[in-house]
Amino acid sequence: MICEVSSLQPCLHHLPSPVRHQLPANVSELNQILGQRGAMVMAVEDSTIAGLILLSPENLPGSLSVNLSGSIVSLNLENQHELTLWHEMGHLEANRLQDSGLIDELTPYMHEWLADCYLAWRVAQEKRSLGPIWQQYNRRNIDVMQSVDTMSHWTVPILSQLLSRYSLQELIAFETFSELMSDLLPQLELPAPDSLAEFSSLIHRTFSTEVLQPLPNYMSWRKPALRSYLEPTLTKLLGEEAAEHWLIEQKMLTGNDVFPMKMSHQVEL
Repeated sequence: MICEVSSLQPCLHHLPSPVRHQLPANVSELNQILGQRGAMVMAVEDSTIAGLILLSPENLPGSLSVNLSGSIVSLNLENQHELTLWHEMGHLEANRLQDSGLIDELTPYMHEWLADCYLAWRVAQEKRSLGPIWQQYNRRNIDVMQSVDTMSHWTVPILSQLLSRYSLQELIAFETFSELMSDLLPQLELPAPDSLAEFSSLIHRTFSTEVLQPLPNYMSWRKPALRSYLEPTLTKLLGEEAAEHWLIEQKMLTGNDVFPMKMSHQVEL
């Protein structure tokens, strides 16, 4: 069931009584839980309804901005209503994967990257394009550039594998999300919690606007992987030449390194 906050009360009336009793008692409590977020999902136990998705379109961003070496650059976000809805539906699909036995346990981080994988599969099916998937990829990167408080939603290490492994036509060929995940899960390299913590520390130091002591070799062992995750987004924001210069400035790229990521990856096919 999908309800927008502007019509939440009448929408809730359409829920069967057993489902309604699993949710907070009043609308104000639901609004309080949603807060300033653009959407949230609440799973329920029912034979026909998997959960309630709350949407607050006015809280969905139309663009994101980030400070890169003193310059503010922005990314316009399109189709946010659809993409947000598909991400929230992905949380319910993650529950179904667990119920089917395809995955053993669901951590909060797994919930997020499975939801974004569902978004990617749904985009391929509905939009016949990789463009919105790359937009989600770039959004996740910009979110952590702005604040590492969003690391729990940094699904880039998984989305990068999905995008490098499958073409658009291959994604379209999976008739169900479970078919895609049955193929992808055995091949995924999942980041360990300590790896994510190190990435978080390196990202914070790299993008912080605070005055920090220069440490050019800080977390140097994580820089090659972080560079590969950031290159598509930096190229989208800055252009290839400026992105290469920024990576050299941040000691993530030397003058002799090859700059492999081309924007053709993000061209809508």
